[in-house]
Amino acid sequence: MKLSTNGIVINEYGHVLMIQRDDTRTLAPPGGGIEAGELPTDNAAREIREETGLMALPVRLTGLYFWQWTADMPMLNFTFRCIQRGGQLQTSPESLQVGFFSVDPLPRSLINIQRERVLEAWHHQGGPPIWKRQKLSVWGRLGKLIIQRVVYPWKNLRRRWRGEAPFVPAPPWRVAAHVAIRKEPDEILWVKQADGRWGLPGGPCGKDEAPWETAVARTQQQTGLTIQLEDLTGVYVTENEAEMVLMFTAVAPHNQPQDTANIAYHPPDQPPENCVRQHRQKVTDAVADRTETVFRYQ
Repeated sequence: MKLSTNGIVINEYGHVLMIQRDDTRTLAPPGGGIEAGELPTDNAAREIREETGLMALPVRLTGLYFWQWTADMPMLNFTFRCIQRGGQLQTSPESLQVGFFSVDPLPRSLINIQRERVLEAWHHQGGPPIWKRQKLSVWGRLGKLIIQRVVYPWKNLRRRWRGEAPFVPAPPWRVAAHVAIRKEPDEILWVKQADGRWGLPGGPCGKDEAPWETAVARTQQQTGLTIQLEDLTGVYVTENEAEMVLMFTAVAPHNQPQDTANIAYHPPDQPPENCVRQHRQKVTDAVADRTETVFRYQ
């Protein structure tokens, strides 16, 4: 799937930073595709700087949005609340206009999914991010079709005429999801994998499957549990690779399985001896006294 970010920067007057995109001519918060090996937090800061001239710090993940970009390629978007750290407003080849706009009401030229992200980030008061599927409106779908069939081919042709390098889009990513299921007293559920090592429930995302859907479905397959996710505690990226793992937490229901040859509970600081090394860090982050999602290389 493709990955992208949006950065919601709000100034001292309660106005939100937006750009007029050069492709759609609509307003949108700054953002763009995540490059291989790039943390979403770094991407959001980079896109804000490149598109608006401002230096900003992503301080909180407010939303995780899954939607269909093309028939065979879904898009996963990370939306952050950000604070400005410096810089001066300026336009760029991707942003025809740059400025701060009132939230009440928002300008009418935002497409529906961008409007939703801005408002949900504006009202987010901390704690777990929102995760949901989004759908483009009829006008949004029509606009996307025009962009893909007319605007982007024209822009690439213009680049060729000018002798410029062709535009290279951000690559598709391999995305997986895992779950730390907590049991009282404080224990984490581990499952034995096909290679004999112990790991957390979860696995790679299927086609057209959102990460939170993967987390629930793989847990059901591997443990028989039907879980309710509580939080997204960590996002882990492989350096220099387009690989990402999202770590959710959940509480086991009353019909939790007992320890068996393939399922075992362990305290967070005492994982199974023969366990996947990277999962130890994920468990540590999952049980840490932290209110924000952590982003790490792993």
